[in-house]
Amino acid sequence: MIKFGVLSITLLVGTVQGLVLALMLWRAPSNRAANRWLALLILAVAALITPYIIGFAGFYDTWPWLSFMPLNYTLAFGPLLWLHATSLTGQAPRRVWPHFIPVAIEFLADALVFPLPLETKNWWDTVAAAPILSPAFRVASFISLAVYGRLAWRCWADYRRWLGENVTDAVDFDPDWIRNFLIALGLVGLVWLGFFIANARDPSRNYFDQFWLYVIFSGLVIYLGVEGWRHAAMRYPVPAEIVEEAPPTGRDWAALGAKFEAEIEAKRLWQDPDLTAASLARALGTNSNYLARAFNEGLGANFNAVINRRRVRQVQDWLADPADTRAILTMAMDAGFRSKASFNRAFAEFAGMTPTEARAPQARLKS
Repeated sequence: MIKFGVLSITLLVGTVQGLVLALMLWRAPSNRAANRWLALLILAVAALITPYIIGFAGFYDTWPWLSFMPLNYTLAFGPLLWLHATSLTGQAPRRVWPHFIPVAIEFLADALVFPLPLETKNWWDTVAAAPILSPAFRVASFISLAVYGRLAWRCWADYRRWLGENVTDAVDFDPDWIRNFLIALGLVGLVWLGFFIANARDPSRNYFDQFWLYVIFSGLVIYLGVEGWRHAAMRYPVPAEIVEEAPPTGRDWAALGAKFEAEIEAKRLWQDPDLTAASLARALGTNSNYLARAFNEGLGANFNAVINRRRVRQVQDWLADPADTRAILTMAMDAGFRSKASFNRAFAEFAGMTPTEARAPQARLKS
């Protein structure tokens, strides 16, 4: 008898919400590749929950031939999360199909058995699927999540470092979403591993004992869908594909850094709101590698710090002038900042206070 009770409805509600959000992500016009990888990840997690939704509702008791329905795609979790991260940050690989060979094998392990007679399926489950294949696929899934999660984390860290060295408004493009969803997946993976170990130590546990694990998976589906949709239209700067020849060693980077800084000051290049490391290198008649080493090794600061520190100093000078009545945000834009967020972050970092606090003494002098 089919009956949707509290257990099945609880999982169903969360899963359906996630599926709706996955459809929205799939159709999102921006970041098409990244959003579609995330939508597929949500679908893969939803597929993992589905046997428990229908199981708690009595489907397997009414139609036992539904066993081995091919809904396990856990070996896709790792590649999908990695591809989402790499696609967002412009680092996606050219060939992706080799990463899905393991999940294709996982799919075939159920798909080839699913149409067989029930007696044959029960025998196969007893001699091979339950004692060997299912645990092996789970262990492989945990390993895959760990490996691809590490790769995605490295992608995030490298991209954050690239932002600091190449754009001045890095705070506006800080890819915290990538970090946050990797942490969420990691925590869920640890809980999943805990349940797996508990099941291995106590084989008498049945699928009712797994209910809270799949509630957590339902929460993950909703989280990925909601937060993924919130960031669906975020356009991150893409690292340049051209890799320049590394500059030779043994140069006086301090002298070169001072030379570049003097030229930036003389031409007021720091005031350009569209300034990037690449455009600055062209303006200085050098390349990005020389510029990066002159800043990092010669001046002890990256591109972001060198330029934004100069902009903040200019805003401080304007704020110190009692005759200058411009709004603080206007000063920020005139100094080259592109957004209030990047200005506030830079001002707090290099001035040690908020812009309002910096202007307060002048306000007291006028009163």
